[in-house]
Amino acid sequence: MRALKIAACAAVSLLVVTLLLVAYLFLTAQVEIVSVTSTGASLESDPETFESLRSAVEQETFQGTLFNRPSEWGSAGDYALITYTVRLRNGCLVPIDMIEAQVVPQSQDILQIGDFQVRSLEAKTEGDITASILTAKNSHAIREVIVTYYVWGVSFSVRTTYGG
Repeated sequence: MRALKIAACAAVSLLVVTLLLVAYLFLTAQVEIVSVTSTGASLESDPETFESLRSAVEQETFQGTLFNRPSEWGSAGDYALITYTVRLRNGCLVPIDMIEAQVVPQSQDILQIGDFQVRSLEAKTEGDITASILTAKNSHAIREVIVTYYVWGVSFSVRTTYGG
């Protein structure tokens, strides 16, 4: 009888330690945005990219996020492609299963190109994720970027404003 009491106490203690460890892992799931940079390029020098994006939107085969559909597109020189690169630091003790970045659009933004590659980040490492938007040529690069990541299937998000 005494052995059963000791075994029960040991099992309960092991359960409590396990629950505390899981709670610690979730509470310390800190993913930080280390830096954000952007590069912009006028599509005047790359009309093929502009034409492929325009035709995909018009034929409703575009893969990504469509913010605004222009009534008249104009020429490639009227648009720019801005790519945001977000450097993340995974402070978790477990890897991040999936990471995605979404740019909060301004009124002159047309679309965000879809990124269908599954990105992950190992424990205690840094990595980059990018997001590209098509916008009007005279647009500024100040945008809010939302990074969503998943740890053990649970969604978390971090927001930052670039250039503001």
